[in-house]
Amino acid sequence: MKVQEYLSTVTEQIRCKQAREMVSEELREHILDQAKAYEEEGMFEEEALERAVKEMGDPVETGVALDGIHRPKLSVGLLILIGIISLCSIAVHGMLGMYTQEVSGAGYWYLKHHIFYLFLGYLMMFLVYRLDYSILARHARKAAIIFFVLVCLGGTLFGIEINGAKLYLRLGAFYLFLPTVMSLYVPLYGGLLYSYRGEGYKGILKLLLWAVVPVWFTFRLPAFSQGMVLWCTLMVLLGVTIWKGWYSVRKKSALTLTGVLFTAPIWSILGRALLGGFANYQTARIQAFLTNSPDGNYLTIRMREFLSGSKMLGSNAEQIFELGKFPGFNSDYIFVSVISAYGIFAGILVAALLAYLLIKIFRVSFHQKNQLGMILGCGCGMVYLFQILLSIGMNLGLLPTTAAILPFFSSGGSGIVISYILLGLVLSVYRYQNILSDKPAPVKTLTFRFSLKI
Repeated sequence: MKVQEYLSTVTEQIRCKQAREMVSEELREHILDQAKAYEEEGMFEEEALERAVKEMGDPVETGVALDGIHRPKLSVGLLILIGIISLCSIAVHGMLGMYTQEVSGAGYWYLKHHIFYLFLGYLMMFLVYRLDYSILARHARKAAIIFFVLVCLGGTLFGIEINGAKLYLRLGAFYLFLPTVMSLYVPLYGGLLYSYRGEGYKGILKLLLWAVVPVWFTFRLPAFSQGMVLWCTLMVLLGVTIWKGWYSVRKKSALTLTGVLFTAPIWSILGRALLGGFANYQTARIQAFLTNSPDGNYLTIRMREFLSGSKMLGSNAEQIFELGKFPGFNSDYIFVSVISAYGIFAGILVAALLAYLLIKIFRVSFHQKNQLGMILGCGCGMVYLFQILLSIGMNLGLLPTTAAILPFFSSGGSGIVISYILLGLVLSVYRYQNILSDKPAPVKTLTFRFSLKI
């Protein structure tokens, strides 16, 4: 049997079309390597190829065996975990709706609103799960430009202005919170990181530009905390790819540069504070937080009081009633609401569930043979990680008051749907881990050209 005939018979047994090319290429390389070994022993080329093919075994049996390996997979454990988290989220908002209905008359409306977006999020998660994520490797730059242009133009031309800032974009009956939408840039940046492999320091400089522009836009919205989360996420991903040796540069110096850039927003804040670059109200907020002063720090102090008045297990009805009077009780301060509604142990359980989710996401990501899948999964995990740290840190009074999202728990359509979209991407990475191959990046050499003009 000829090599091509053998490969065709094998791949015909594989039902997943996307895996056929990868399997065919791997088998071809194995056959050629074995044939080369036989030629070195003295065989003629044609005889060596025939023997190498024969030793591969029956092509139908081989194809059936490979079909069982190279097929889409579903992470049942991850789905069960997100199902538990989603049910806990509904239970929290159900309790809050029951106790806050008398306060605003909209308690049950918030619950219905939350459940609706949970179902919409699940739908989007399964749609993304079914998509082939490798498309980002081929069209990362175009997709990033289109995304950025749409968000910028949409926010500028059709954004809804509230208190002088255009943070919301209306699409029919839906309102998109633009700072949260910018989280979707992270997987696009993962595709950019993959597309610049092998380009050395020149590629890293381009990637820094791809990172600076969307972060600058997020800060300009203004959305400082979301801009910080986005910048930190992008710099961590860049550091991971440098550590993995994607760009053929000196790791130590490149990682040092990335570490300095990671902390750049912090140094810029300190610099502005020392030079008096903040507005008076911003300076007052910072001073109030650092000194624990009631002036300008009222919400943080009140949340600490709610935490100290919560039971270890069980709800405090009077406290929940009071909490429902504060803005963001079911979004920015959802972690305090969880503890008030079900007790401190419930808050620990929520934190543990989200921590376990992060562990599973990073485990899926770093076990990928495909480098694009690894960086995409890692990027989604980093978005969750920084959002969780920011939300819980603010709720516990460890960070200043800001807009914060606790993934899968905070009320709000954009945050919920985007959380599930990112999880759908992680499931897609897991689905195609035995199907998509990873071709090595081309190694580009640096050449110098000299010209002499007389």
